[in-house]
Amino acid sequence: MLKIKNIEFIKTVYDESLSHNIFSIANIQFSNYPPINGALLYWKKNTSRSDFTPEGDFKFFYDMSNITYYASVKFPKNIKLTRDQRQELAYILLDERGSIGTYSLKTHPNRRRKFKPQKALEKLDFPEDFNVKSIPSYVGPIIDEIDVNQIIEANPSMSKKFIHDYCFWRYNLVKLHPTEFEKYLEYVDFSYVCYACDQLTENYLIEHLDLVDVSSLQYNYPVLSRLSASFKYYLVNELKHQKLKINDHFEQEIELFIEDETYFSEYSTIHLLDEDELEEEEEKLDYQFFVFERGQFKWPGSEHMVKGIPSLASQIYDDMGFKKRSNKEMDIVFNQYTEKQIQLISAVLEPHWLHRYRDQIDWQNVCQYNEHLTEEFLTAHIPYIEFEALGHNLWCELSEGFIKKYVKHFNHTQPVPIIIRHLTEELYLNYKDMIKVNSDLLFQYYDAVGNDEYERLQDLLSE
Repeated sequence: MLKIKNIEFIKTVYDESLSHNIFSIANIQFSNYPPINGALLYWKKNTSRSDFTPEGDFKFFYDMSNITYYASVKFPKNIKLTRDQRQELAYILLDERGSIGTYSLKTHPNRRRKFKPQKALEKLDFPEDFNVKSIPSYVGPIIDEIDVNQIIEANPSMSKKFIHDYCFWRYNLVKLHPTEFEKYLEYVDFSYVCYACDQLTENYLIEHLDLVDVSSLQYNYPVLSRLSASFKYYLVNELKHQKLKINDHFEQEIELFIEDETYFSEYSTIHLLDEDELEEEEEKLDYQFFVFERGQFKWPGSEHMVKGIPSLASQIYDDMGFKKRSNKEMDIVFNQYTEKQIQLISAVLEPHWLHRYRDQIDWQNVCQYNEHLTEEFLTAHIPYIEFEALGHNLWCELSEGFIKKYVKHFNHTQPVPIIIRHLTEELYLNYKDMIKVNSDLLFQYYDAVGNDEYERLQDLLSE
């Protein structure tokens, strides 16, 4: 076994002119083998069905169902490793360099999930009159006797074994990515999806808006932590409209829950089952030729996300693992949206889509809630901008020049948060008769204003 003592990863600058799109260079030190310096980690478009490149580099794919691009490693010509050793070392380098982030090699059979939803489904003995709503969404994989008895009393055709087996299957199913479990939604109440799936995105919820159960969703803290203020308003308003009980965790501070993007950020997942009772982690690969001398620690340089690899991250999949749509695919989806869906999606669409659907989207929601807005985008779309709504945007960063140019377009009958967040001594002195601000409001946006500017402005306000 060759003992890897250290791997040094060096970042590289992406260059479209290169035939091989190199994203990192690795230098490997061994305890019992000469060092290998200048191993090139790269990605390239796949043009053949061969497992190897013409140069003999082994191809690794992010997803075996999509082999448009592959990643590989080009080793220096003078190394004496066998082809199998090169393949294993290439896997190690790619895995180490990209395992934190979206780039992770999952093509090895030992790394596939243990849970097989179709096989597990086939083993379930469904009663003829089974209804997905028969088992409440709050019931997890571990069911107490009271819940079981209540379910059986309401559904005499269900056995205790079926209830336990089904709830366990349902729990495992929604731990998969939504694109993996969507084909099984006829067997699961969407209320349970809203309650227990921590990988739901706002876009996904909007696309399934007619199925969304706000009563269940309000307890899915990982999802709540990612929602925009726009969708949180929708959630709260629906709870009130339907006269449903509002979650005690934010009932007394609804405005803070809506506007604070860090609300519930401490919740990374919903633990419905002890990890000891369900081990679903991917198996560790047993290497045949190499061992590490560093224990479980990462090598320097491997702790940051790899970006710019088409099939592995930035161009094919978004941060939550959903495949990005082409213009044609998105046109089909967008044209099926209801007025409410268009209103909600306007708050989260990225600039490309905002521009493409500029004559159909809800610009008030765009301006007030969309976190993707930039000064450059606003300048290019001035005829569409709703300045009164933009005044309440808590995320968009503006220059002093932009505010000076358009300051009169905002509604100054009340304080304008976006101006207070960007307030400077010069802006205040030039427009103090127009801008409404006091010490309390300035303190509210202290983090955005900055300490030095805050002190100068406080002195001016106290005069």
